[in-house]
Amino acid sequence: MKPNDCRAGVKAGELRIADRAHAKAADLAEVVEAGADFLVRAPSNYPRLLDSDGQLLDRLALCREAGEKGMLDRCVMIQDGKSKVEAAARVVILPLPPEAAEKARRRARRLAAKARYRPSQAGIEMAGYLVLLTSLTADDWPPERLASTYRLRWQIELAFKRMKSLIGLEDLRAKDADLARLWINTALLAALLAEDDLPALDPEAPDSLPLAA
Repeated sequence: MKPNDCRAGVKAGELRIADRAHAKAADLAEVVEAGADFLVRAPSNYPRLLDSDGQLLDRLALCREAGEKGMLDRCVMIQDGKSKVEAAARVVILPLPPEAAEKARRRARRLAAKARYRPSQAGIEMAGYLVLLTSLTADDWPPERLASTYRLRWQIELAFKRMKSLIGLEDLRAKDADLARLWINTALLAALLAEDDLPALDPEAPDSLPLAA
């Protein structure tokens, strides 16, 4: 997501879609400054969300409000906790259906146990919501369109994961540039030939769960 980390750099007019690891205010501000837009999923504890008066917003309270109303779409400022860099954004929060929300919360508890830390009750509760941050306008990009567009990212992730595990795309078996290119192209061709025989991508992935009405 960070412009300097991208080989091609940020191009004006493009849309950058990323997961929670890239929801950093300083990086998102650079994307906007370059004339592009972003759509990222926000974790439970960063970046900071400020209202029009510069006051810190309570993320859990926003999620609960979204649960009561069925959805929340609000203009905010996102702020980096250390550098204080800010960028204008929308926070869009959509509750997952009860069964899907409980599944997401169980997964959050399992991940916390695996990492050997005790999750906060607020973090567990917020796992039942899809929280998106975007610079896209509400007129052209209503919440439902944002959610469906973000879900495309998960499908791409699954496709790459499948190619790595099934055809060994993760292990580059050549150091010479031409041989490496030949290996990658052969692996991609094998993936295309095998695609029809592979099971469909998981529609119940965490980032592609259906939303509550």
